[in-house]
Amino acid sequence: MSKPHTKRGRILQHCLLALGIVGLWKAYNASGPLELSPHANREVQVLADTFDWFKLLPSETLEWVRCYQEPFQCARLEVPLDYAKPRGQKAAVALLKYPSKYPVGHEKWRGPILFNPGGPGVSGVSFVRGLGANMSKIIGDEFDMLGFDPRGIGHTTPQLVVLDTQAEVMTWSLQYPPLINSTVDALAKLHGYWKIMGELADERQAHTAAHMSTAIVARDMLAITKAHGRDKLQYWGFSYGSVLGITYSAMFPDNVGRVIVDGVVDLENYYSGAWDNNLMDADKALAMVLDSCAASSTCPLHEATGKLISKRLDAILARLKTDPIPVRTSGSNYGMVDFSLARTLLFLGLTEPVGTYPLIFAALAEVEKGNGDLLFAVSGVKASSWQCECGGAEELATFPAVTLAAVACSDADVVREDLDQLKQHYANMARLSNFAEYWRIHVYCTGWKVRAVERFNGPFVGNTSFPMLFIGNTADPVTPLWAAKKMSKGFKGAVVLTQNSPGHCSLAATSLCSSKYIRAYFQNGTLPAPGTVCEDEDEIFTPDNVNGVTGERRTKALSAEDRELMDAARDLSSRFEI
Repeated sequence: MSKPHTKRGRILQHCLLALGIVGLWKAYNASGPLELSPHANREVQVLADTFDWFKLLPSETLEWVRCYQEPFQCARLEVPLDYAKPRGQKAAVALLKYPSKYPVGHEKWRGPILFNPGGPGVSGVSFVRGLGANMSKIIGDEFDMLGFDPRGIGHTTPQLVVLDTQAEVMTWSLQYPPLINSTVDALAKLHGYWKIMGELADERQAHTAAHMSTAIVARDMLAITKAHGRDKLQYWGFSYGSVLGITYSAMFPDNVGRVIVDGVVDLENYYSGAWDNNLMDADKALAMVLDSCAASSTCPLHEATGKLISKRLDAILARLKTDPIPVRTSGSNYGMVDFSLARTLLFLGLTEPVGTYPLIFAALAEVEKGNGDLLFAVSGVKASSWQCECGGAEELATFPAVTLAAVACSDADVVREDLDQLKQHYANMARLSNFAEYWRIHVYCTGWKVRAVERFNGPFVGNTSFPMLFIGNTADPVTPLWAAKKMSKGFKGAVVLTQNSPGHCSLAATSLCSSKYIRAYFQNGTLPAPGTVCEDEDEIFTPDNVNGVTGERRTKALSAEDRELMDAARDLSSRFEI
């Protein structure tokens, strides 16, 4: 889930299958195509790296070794597979740290900050590999930046492997239904597919899947903290990471040091398995994109108003629904630009619109002319990527839709709905957002059978040993600001920091203001005043009439310290993915 280069996003080959609370992505080369691929592909790259995790013996004490390139260090912490049976089977949690410049025990060493980048099902090891240096610049080099792989995921063992071979993954992927409103039977097919997947998981991986719950991972975080000789967790969790951070804080209120939850989920909705209020602000996010386009003649779909641009988009999508565009770019690289592809990119772009929408709109402007080449390139779908190799299943352990379901559906109340009930569910969701057809996680849980050995059902309240910091964007497409305000009410002294920007989580945009509050919270425990709103520094499309100080002039006017922080925040935002 990390991206150790500049600005280029990846998402799509499996993204039609399902990502968790969305995979974030960015364009990083305005002159070139935007490649999109799923988190699963990024995980494969990490699992295929030269460092052999399985030669690193698990231990109840942390035994760090050098790994990958300098300065990273890795360890495997042995913990009970089931905390109710401490002498029973063991799990080994994979840890990777970008170390503080101060050694452990030094008076200036401030301990580890744990990160969870979301999903559920995404590797924290990969996240810190890609962003540890950037995070250290924002927070401070007195801390270790610590990534860990949650249960069943990445390098943590036992690993969840439901689909045994790449051939089986390919078969599943190629037959998988498109968006649920793209054909009359798409929802029925999706429902059927997840009945099959639920049976496969129950037959092949029930034992592993039963030990992947959020409550168990919360216990792992406490074990990791105590293995460092500390009692209180320091943590920054994004998206699903807010579920983990809030669950931990409710379970262990006396073991909270500094906890930030960023892009906050409504935990009552999550644990019910409903997944029906996440998109409350998705249409608002799109409206902000359209208004930015209307204010800039450089926008490829520029019109006088956002409503006119919306009508133009509707016409493009309607044409693709009945008349998809065949594309063959070179050799054996070919495919279709259709309604589902375009709608998916429009939705995923809302997670980080600053880096993605200029290219998406440029591609859609070409589609409007009958040319699908650029949109196909943006999708990143390549015939050559569907090659089948023999071998083991290690690299498939983080197949995104399955790991998501293993956590989210095992956490949730039992969901058993027939097709008519599902149709009503999505009809209700469509009243909240025009993107209801994309949000399919609820369907996964209708077929999931494995139940977690430990679930936490709340209440989601706590008089924590230190107040928590909740962060929400004004137009987050999948974790509405409303949820941050709701969940914060259960924790004494907690404060909500609002960032006035579209996108998923605070790092979807650059905000010096937010970065300063985050640094101050970790450094000295300072919380923003209640009701604080931070502005961002970005424009999706540069407006024709810029009043006041431009971004470049504003940066020059900053102090050296603020300029350094701004540069670090902008670099982090350009690399950030969830």
